[in-house]
Amino acid sequence: MAQIWTGKAGLSHEERTATEPRDNDLHLVILDSISVVNDRIRTYRFATKDRGGIKFLAGQWLDVHVPGIDKAGGFTITSSPRHARPAASEDASKPFFELAVQQSPDNPPAAWLWQPEEHILGRELAVRVGGSFVWPPPGVAQERIKRVVFIAGGVGINPFMSMLSHIREEEYSLEVHMLYSTKVPDKSSERDSILFLPQILEAFGGHRISPDRKGKDSLQLFLTCTWSGEQITANSYFQNSLDHQPGTSLSITTRIHRIEKENLLAIIGNEDERRHSVYYVCGPPEMTDSIVEYLRQQEGVTPESVLCEKWW
Repeated sequence: MAQIWTGKAGLSHEERTATEPRDNDLHLVILDSISVVNDRIRTYRFATKDRGGIKFLAGQWLDVHVPGIDKAGGFTITSSPRHARPAASEDASKPFFELAVQQSPDNPPAAWLWQPEEHILGRELAVRVGGSFVWPPPGVAQERIKRVVFIAGGVGINPFMSMLSHIREEEYSLEVHMLYSTKVPDKSSERDSILFLPQILEAFGGHRISPDRKGKDSLQLFLTCTWSGEQITANSYFQNSLDHQPGTSLSITTRIHRIEKENLLAIIGNEDERRHSVYYVCGPPEMTDSIVEYLRQQEGVTPESVLCEKWW
């Protein structure tokens, strides 16, 4: 997940993203805390040292320079832009941002971040903002957007967390739909071990709206995993713990398979909805290519309304 994919093996993150926009300034930050999601993924909170915080667009990534390693790693910011800017009140929390990093021993910056906590907490790093996979979508008139559809595979959920938080905080008048395909980490997993699932449920289910909009947002989870040949089934834990919450905007569906064309066709919407929708896709390269091609083939879906970013 640590590097944007271009099909050119052996290149560093900065080489892969050489044509992407990036800021000129480096910002010094302090690694403030680490949380374990599961045995493959950790999340990291960084406090900013700059008095003005860090300015970025929802969905952007960072060049992350860790001590002792020449080349930067690339990691998507998973928190909202608001949290990285100084708050109006002196009593409010100091500016920060968050990253989610998958264990990657062959990726030196990721391996540095996966050291024991006591070795790296409080350390100073340097970061630079970059990337063009952002909300609001460039090149699309905002006044025509009434629906946004996020389609994520695995750690491709990362940029959507920043976008979703930003949309909720800024109270955009939008229908929000998310299709999230991910593996259940292990047989004994609870829902909190699925990357960002608690935060997604809070962002959707905790978003209370007027009665005329009730039920117009949706979340679809596509869960897969095998343990010694045993295929996961639609177990009652996931089904019962993800019920629709009365009085909120959320409708949830849990499926025990990958995202299929029928699911995409259903979420694309009718003729009028397609005119007013944007579609964001982020996941493994093969998945992303397939979904983007399918979406752009559909009548009424314009190429500029389908945005994507591919990750390892």
